[in-house]
Amino acid sequence: RFAGSRRPHGSHCVRRAIARRPFAGQHSSCFAWLWAKTKTRPAAHVVAAADEERAQLARRRAAAGGGRLVGDAAAIAKARAAAPAPRRKRPRDAGPEDLGDELDHGIWAPEPDADAGEEDAIPQERLEEIAAALETEKSKNKRGFDENEDLDRRDERKITHLLPPRHDRDTKESAASTAFHGDQEKDYQGRPWNAAPRGLRSRVDDGHDCFIPKRCVHKFTGHGKGVQRVVPFPDYGHLMLSISLDGSAKVWDVLNDKRCLRTYSGHTEAVKDCALAPKADKFATIGFDRFLRVWDTETGAVLQTLVANRQMMNCVRFYPRDDNVLLAAAGDATSGKIFQWDLRSGEETLVYNHHLQPCNSVTFVDDDRGFISTGDDKKIFVWEYNTPVPTKYISEPHMHSVPIVEVSPTKQFWCGQSLNNTIVTYSAGERVKQLRKKTFKGHLNSGYACGMSFSPNGKFLASGDGEGKLFFWDFKTTRVYRKLQAHDSGPCIDCAWHPMEPSWVFTCGWDGLIKLWD
Repeated sequence: RFAGSRRPHGSHCVRRAIARRPFAGQHSSCFAWLWAKTKTRPAAHVVAAADEERAQLARRRAAAGGGRLVGDAAAIAKARAAAPAPRRKRPRDAGPEDLGDELDHGIWAPEPDADAGEEDAIPQERLEEIAAALETEKSKNKRGFDENEDLDRRDERKITHLLPPRHDRDTKESAASTAFHGDQEKDYQGRPWNAAPRGLRSRVDDGHDCFIPKRCVHKFTGHGKGVQRVVPFPDYGHLMLSISLDGSAKVWDVLNDKRCLRTYSGHTEAVKDCALAPKADKFATIGFDRFLRVWDTETGAVLQTLVANRQMMNCVRFYPRDDNVLLAAAGDATSGKIFQWDLRSGEETLVYNHHLQPCNSVTFVDDDRGFISTGDDKKIFVWEYNTPVPTKYISEPHMHSVPIVEVSPTKQFWCGQSLNNTIVTYSAGERVKQLRKKTFKGHLNSGYACGMSFSPNGKFLASGDGEGKLFFWDFKTTRVYRKLQAHDSGPCIDCAWHPMEPSWVFTCGWDGLIKLWD
């Protein structure tokens, strides 16, 4: 730095070893202040020469660049006078400008059509209809607080957030319709199409053997979505009732050409369960639209439309001794109830209220003097008919929910589809207790309410599972007798043994098919 002509008088250079970082600092100091740190303090004449050099350098920079020295008042005033005047700010308006309505002049407003004429204008009648609809909606919102309508959605939010909303004061059932697909509704003797053929025996004779089916012999097609339940007609089994997730019910011919004879449509949502009257002259269906409908089997007319206090119904059954009495298992997030109606008046006559969560099934036992109810609260109650107080309460820590219950043909036992992949068995007499040795295992039913069916002689038990398989157990030994791949896509949700044919079994699944196995 001090070499050559710019080397001040009296300066000297010394070769010394120094680290990289201190050298970089001293090098910068030497360029800025014209001296570097040494082991000995520099002489006074060296410091004075360095100060004079800095002053000369500052004066040369100021003269060359038009700059100024710190503290030069005259130069500061001259610089301020030569600087341009600051830019004036735009004055604000006195008030907001009227830009028009957002609907007519906003960014989403329709583009005005210059060629539009009077023929494109909305008729006055249509404007009046729109105004009337708006007034109706406003009046609906201003008609006052109702506890049942405003709080039940909050109470059911935990378990029914995927279900259709509960009914309000304006909810009405959909229009029902029916269609007959047979040749004629009455024969030449005046008998209806659903009458049993003559010459059939009404029951299986004592000691008649039953056999396990081996293959599928027929497929019933016609439902638009999955089939939820199949119920053969009692005694003869000449017809079969099926319900589907497409909101319809169908009655099929079983003994002859195996085609659909009549379709019943009356639910806006999927049909969940059905029940035939003891004489099969009428049947009941419940759907996810929270309506219960009673149909006339022959004509397809709707006899009654009922609601269970706007709750979701899971099971429906006719009282075996009187087909004018109907029971339905329902519930919400905080309770499970069983509603009883008299179909002659359509009025609710009794409510069995003891479950803490939705009730799933109702099954009559003990010569129809009482019934069994199960629910999502993993409890089993034994009731006497027409007495809203349970006579027995079954609840154990190891128990699971039982959505489906089936009574054996001997009326001595009933089996429940437990959701821990087992089927449990209980006695069905006056003393209800679990038979732990009769527990059927091997299938997968967790999460599915798969139906069960006994053979007419009570020797075999059949059940579907969540993988589309059909299992057969020996009821005496609880051994798996046979399993079949009944349905490929989805579960085998229900099965039913034919009441007369010893080796006929019906199955249905969410693939939309009903299969007959022999």
